[in-house]
Amino acid sequence: MPLTKFNFKPGINKEETNYSNENGWVDGNLVRFRKGGVEKIGGWAKKSSNVFFDTARALHSWISLGGSRYLGFGTTSKYYIDNGGSYNDITPIRATTTNGITFAATDGSSLITATDSSHGAVVGDFVTIAGSVSLGGLITAAVLNQEYQITGVANANTFTFTAKDTSGDTVTANSDDDENGGSGVDGVYQINSGLDVYVQAAGWGSGTWSASTFGSTNALSDTGQLRLWTHDNFGEDLIINPRGGSIYRWVENNGLSTRAVSLRYIWC
Repeated sequence: MPLTKFNFKPGINKEETNYSNENGWVDGNLVRFRKGGVEKIGGWAKKSSNVFFDTARALHSWISLGGSRYLGFGTTSKYYIDNGGSYNDITPIRATTTNGITFAATDGSSLITATDSSHGAVVGDFVTIAGSVSLGGLITAAVLNQEYQITGVANANTFTFTAKDTSGDTVTANSDDDENGGSGVDGVYQINSGLDVYVQAAGWGSGTWSASTFGSTNALSDTGQLRLWTHDNFGEDLIINPRGGSIYRWVENNGLSTRAVSLRYIWC
């Protein structure tokens, strides 16, 4: 029998049957078409064993003049720079409290209530606590003086978080935890988190002309909408902007242990 050459059509056609799509492909997995032919896509390898908080929404890569390769990515609550598989948290700081935070714990509960006048935080924000002393029992200074994600906001002056040890395991208060953490507790608040879901706004221009809320104002704040990021490098430095928020700059010469800061503090 003489050899017969088959010329297969590139692409996967799901609109025809296996028989009618002659010399074509009707299904496939992990393949791509290159120069008219089909080839497999290589497998995926985990980039790093390190972890980051929340959902990544944007990626931007660049190279410094010294040859360092950076990958910036923004999540729902933070912004990181990846360098060699290490995720460096450069999330800007929103506010700082000095000697102004107190704590309250309940026997048998891991939930800690923090009091800080006009803290400005929302659920999902991160705060780094320093200068606290033990509450008297299992909630020690080492437990309190860490970075925490805020789990609840009761009002403008109080919020809650779940106590953990330095390994990340939950710590439960006992009956001896009846102190307030001392008078020298500081708090460093990172910028407010956004939402992990899309929220549709009403108001001007939405819906049918002149119907319902058309013509009214209903602006979405940076904390009340899906957190998206706009970012680009300015030379070696990185400019980042959370949707609806301020513009920040990370300076490459200052190193990966430094955070991005507001441009108004740099140029004003």
